Amino acid sequence: MPLFAAACGVPSAIAPGNAWAHGCYLLGFASFVALGWVRLRTISGPARTGYGLILGALSVWLAGDLLYDALSRFVGPPGEVSASDVFWVSGYPLLAIGLVHLVRLRTSGRLREGLLDAMTLATVMAWLCWQFVILPAAENQRLALPVVVGALYPLGDVVLFAVVAILVLAPGSRGGPTRFVVGALTLTLLGDVLISMLPAVFEDLTRAVQADRLDGVLLVANSLFVSAVVHPNAAKIAEPAPAEHQKLHPARVVFLGIPLVTMPLFAGLNSFTGVVSRASLVVSIVLLTSLVLVRFVLVVRGQEAIRAELAHQAHHDQLTGLANRPALRTVLDLSLSAPRDAYGPVLFYLDLNGFKQINDRYGHAAGDVVLVEFARRLTGVLRHGDVAARLGGDEFVVLSDCVETPAEAGAMAGRLQALTVAPVVMDGERLTVGVSIGVAAADDLEHPDVDGLLAAADADMYRQKTARRSLQDA
Repeated sequence: MPLFAAACGVPSAIAPGNAWAHGCYLLGFASFVALGWVRLRTISGPARTGYGLILGALSVWLAGDLLYDALSRFVGPPGEVSASDVFWVSGYPLLAIGLVHLVRLRTSGRLREGLLDAMTLATVMAWLCWQFVILPAAENQRLALPVVVGALYPLGDVVLFAVVAILVLAPGSRGGPTRFVVGALTLTLLGDVLISMLPAVFEDLTRAVQADRLDGVLLVANSLFVSAVVHPNAAKIAEPAPAEHQKLHPARVVFLGIPLVTMPLFAGLNSFTGVVSRASLVVSIVLLTSLVLVRFVLVVRGQEAIRAELAHQAHHDQLTGLANRPALRTVLDLSLSAPRDAYGPVLFYLDLNGFKQINDRYGHAAGDVVLVEFARRLTGVLRHGDVAARLGGDEFVVLSDCVETPAEAGAMAGRLQALTVAPVVMDGERLTVGVSIGVAAADDLEHPDVDGLLAAADADMYRQKTARRSLQDA
């Protein structure tokens, strides 16, 4: 498709303004747009909307070309501004919205970082266009429709530049249709820049004829957009990138360093005497600084969230959310080292009965449901100051500093025993387990320590389990 587009654009480069050459351009453009819409009918999934917007932008641009030709043929030269400009300008936001939609799908909620980085680059790009393209073109001219419309095109290029930055900087697939899209955007930007520079090179030709020289460049760019749509893996452009591909690439740091250097460099090398020039510089610097600060805050908050999550995982069981063995040992050691004149601390060692049978019959997913539900019930009966932990498998521990007598310990064990009375319901199945509970208090040991208290509670739990099995066998 790009080779066919280049062939259709060669006549315009050789003979700009020739009717036959322009006809080749329109034929190629219309063929690509039609092919893209035919292919879109076979694409399913969330990427369909994004591709539809891209093809809508191309169709709008084609309509602008056809309208311009019709006005030139039946009305006369359209002049500096015509109805075609409405179509040509409106294609930029359509294309940007479609591409951002595709990027949002594949970034898995991580578009914000790429969007901020793209806005940082686009801020400098917009300032350069304003300072060196728009202002010089509007200099000594009164505010009029041609001046406003003329400024919209470089601003549209800024939008496309921002989309390119988002595609490059945001995480996601880099192969297949993505390469076509990036290439298409790059060529579109190049074509627009060259069109704005041609008047200074070919002063003997009219503006329309000058633009015709680059029909081939823009046609190849449009063919690349359609190539992404007709690509066999077109729908994969919306697939999130693997975790290993979501790391910060060194090139991203370079891209972000460019805007931080560009604006101060131009400000130091150029003397901006006009009020508008100075105001635009100040506004752009403030906006650029704000974007960088917001990006910095997001990075810091992201790191804080990761550290908090890692700290939580280091001290909690990932399945049930209860404290894990290291956390329990730390709390128990602090409790034993504190001055005490009471019966506690008391350790309740819980082991589920019948849990293995549930795993064997219904699978480990059912076992996980039982463990999570038991942990939820366990948390619900804890008093202030009590700590519940999962040691592993179906073994749980409750540490209480509030138990003052063996009778209170027995009452607490009874409340824990009652947690398994009601079965756990999963997909209509009633999963029933029991619990054996061992109790050990610091006051029961001559020299209580962490290992000794855990071992005593475990031994008492094993005696309870053995006694239960003896009763069942009898």
